[in-house]
Amino acid sequence: MRAVRLRTEYLAEPLGLDIARPRFYWNAEAGTVQTAYRIVARRGDETVWDSGKVASARMTHVGWDGTALTSRDRIDWTVTLWDENDVAGEGASSWFEMGLLEKGDWTGRWITGDYRPKKHARYPVDCFRQEFDTRRVVIRARLYITACGVYEAFLNGRRVGDAALAPGSTDYRHRLHYQVYDVLDLLSGRNLLDVRVGDGWYRGSVNAFGSTNVFGRRTKLLCQLELTYADGSAETIGSDDSWAWSNDGPIRFADLQDGEVYDAGRVPSYAGRARLTTERLVPRAANNVVPKEHEILRPSLLTTPSGQRVLDFGQNIAGFVAFTVRGSAGQRVVMRLGEILDASGEFTQRNFQERKPVKEPGKLTSVLLISGQAGRIRGELQPTPKQEIDFTCSGGLDHYRTSFAVFGFRYALVETDLPIDPAAFSAVAVYSDMGSTGDFTCSNADVNRFVENTRWSMKGNFLDVPTDCPTRERIGWTGDAQVFFDTAAHLMDVSAFFRKWLHDLRDGQLTSGKPSAVAPYSGLSMLYDSTGGSVGWGDAVVLVPYRFWKRYGDVSVLREFYDMMRAYALFMIKNTSPGYAYQKGVQLGEWLEPEEFRDPMGARGRVPQTEVATAYLHYTMTLMAEVAGALDHGTDETLFREYAQGAKAAYLRLFAGTFDTDRQAKLVRPLALGLVDGDLKRTVQQRLVQAVENRGYRVGTGFLSTPFLLPALTDAGRADVAYRVLQNEQAPSWLAEVKAGATTVWEDWEGTVSHNHYAPGAVCQWLFDTVAGIRVDGENRFVIAPVPGGGLTYAAASYTSLYGTVTSRWEDGVLDVTVPPNTTAEIVLPDGKRHTAGAGTHAYDIEGFTS
Repeated sequence: MRAVRLRTEYLAEPLGLDIARPRFYWNAEAGTVQTAYRIVARRGDETVWDSGKVASARMTHVGWDGTALTSRDRIDWTVTLWDENDVAGEGASSWFEMGLLEKGDWTGRWITGDYRPKKHARYPVDCFRQEFDTRRVVIRARLYITACGVYEAFLNGRRVGDAALAPGSTDYRHRLHYQVYDVLDLLSGRNLLDVRVGDGWYRGSVNAFGSTNVFGRRTKLLCQLELTYADGSAETIGSDDSWAWSNDGPIRFADLQDGEVYDAGRVPSYAGRARLTTERLVPRAANNVVPKEHEILRPSLLTTPSGQRVLDFGQNIAGFVAFTVRGSAGQRVVMRLGEILDASGEFTQRNFQERKPVKEPGKLTSVLLISGQAGRIRGELQPTPKQEIDFTCSGGLDHYRTSFAVFGFRYALVETDLPIDPAAFSAVAVYSDMGSTGDFTCSNADVNRFVENTRWSMKGNFLDVPTDCPTRERIGWTGDAQVFFDTAAHLMDVSAFFRKWLHDLRDGQLTSGKPSAVAPYSGLSMLYDSTGGSVGWGDAVVLVPYRFWKRYGDVSVLREFYDMMRAYALFMIKNTSPGYAYQKGVQLGEWLEPEEFRDPMGARGRVPQTEVATAYLHYTMTLMAEVAGALDHGTDETLFREYAQGAKAAYLRLFAGTFDTDRQAKLVRPLALGLVDGDLKRTVQQRLVQAVENRGYRVGTGFLSTPFLLPALTDAGRADVAYRVLQNEQAPSWLAEVKAGATTVWEDWEGTVSHNHYAPGAVCQWLFDTVAGIRVDGENRFVIAPVPGGGLTYAAASYTSLYGTVTSRWEDGVLDVTVPPNTTAEIVLPDGKRHTAGAGTHAYDIEGFTS
């Protein structure tokens, strides 16, 4: 038996950890049962930890128990496994390297450009440069770097690393990340270190209204290149005011949302000097996967009815654009990027553009606030985001690649007097470097396409933060993330990604316990004042760590974030009426139900939605009681259980008479959140089935209840109805989008706004854990309980869990499963028969079953 897929803190060979006692993970290959393991860790030639032979089947969360780790430590570790016959296999090796753990480790100084920024002005990208010699043999070279903004670094003309839009998106009021790069192979004798810094999330446009200067007016750079020589000496080249600077390079404007203005005829002069500045935050390691460039797409060229030339990349993505062009000096290529063509076949951005306030003295413009109340801003409104590239040719062969903007698009309108060769253009998908963990296929090709649409929407929105869409708002709406968490974990490895985002959640929580509806903070105070604490969104501070715990078996997440979870629970309790109904605060409610059920936005914003809020009070308190019990917080457990029971009683007292409705969400919610039992539960289940049938098996739920719709029908014993809803091709439905040519998931069922919102794709969880039947059931354990039906002739899924890859496939009356080494699975057949399966492949007869 041999260990494979070795990781440290969920990461493969991480460079720059700042976790004092990191944990180790692996899967087993060959053999049946792991009976023991041994970890040996070395710092160079020194053994700093030898666990000895540990009699255990554990493969996850094995904590460091060696000597204390210090900054820059490079640790090589080997794990050896013993199998069921007590035979040791070949050892498997990996490594990790610690980052800078102390404030004093930073010897570089914060620098900025030599100009005085004005509040509403926009500026070119800052270009910094330092020259240095390495006349001795260098055996180790590390670049530690961060920015208030986003950076790209080049050493001797070669790009440093492959991270995109680093250092990433955080709440810059509380947290700033840095990256570490091994640059040994980029060095020569005489060296040039160039760093470009753009506005990014720090100074550039963020949120739906394109707010700028949210965290500051001045972009900044901090870096240090640490060199270790063969003779044992060391040298550090740190950022300081000796660095050359200019902002006269080719990128004349760069904004995440609005795009880039690029003049290929310019090169940085570096005629000025950087200025010293300060920053109160000490950079921290991200301990996360970074955004990178991934799939490259090639377009076809089409001409619209009006004669416009449009590139169709065939897939809606979030990412960059690259092209090669030869034109006369001063000739321009202007590209505008969008998701769809309109009903006339013309390029449009109207499905995602908002109106951005642009201040003008003395001018007032009326606006509608998210609370539904009328407001006024000083100035006028302009469309945002622009999603535009304005490129000027140098006169030779020019190469362009986006650096400091990111676009949500499938189509690109190209305006130029030059000929357009589609082969000269490409689109590059950019998202956090999460590996794929799950695949699902079945005999319905449209269902398969919808799964891929969901995966693409996830890629388009998981760029360091789980955003709502990559076009209009681009912010981490917490309700979207919490409903999608389990589907996300089925599709890709989100372990490190969501641990980072939990810090964003905590950073944005007020001292009252009230969370923002978005994380990280995006500069809109109304997201605290109006929607902060809205149930289903605010509850993310409980639901995401709870689901993380259940998915990955990581109780440390509960310990680390319990104060955040508890503070929100106490905030809810404070706002609960004496009768345990939750009747305070602005509530977003069942966001984006099909249009016929939808409340006007203003009504949703102004009126506390007691039904939704009280249901979530019960649900959240129930989970908090379980968490408090797991952490031995007995007093808290008693308090939370009291409010869970009280909220359930209040809900039934207030709403038990409202279940005779065709509004599916009002029936799904009490079923999914555990608010009805016994005969009343059966009555609500029957009424849900009737409501679905009355709508012709079309979806009738919004963001909060869509993930629960098909599970609620299945739990009612009506998987046949669930399958009909899944495969319905009439809008509103998932497959209606596929039939309309969608390549990602739409925000609303009508397809009138963003065409890249992952939240409605949360239904994919049902495909994995019900259709294929794969569920994680604790450490080293699975349940495989498929529910065939819906006229499908086969369905198959694989899931690479923390404990290994498990598969399930049913076809022609046979269920085939694969259980990974060192795990077991309970197989529950459609007729109710149960089997226990160990590692290996197994087949079971399910002939004649249909739901």
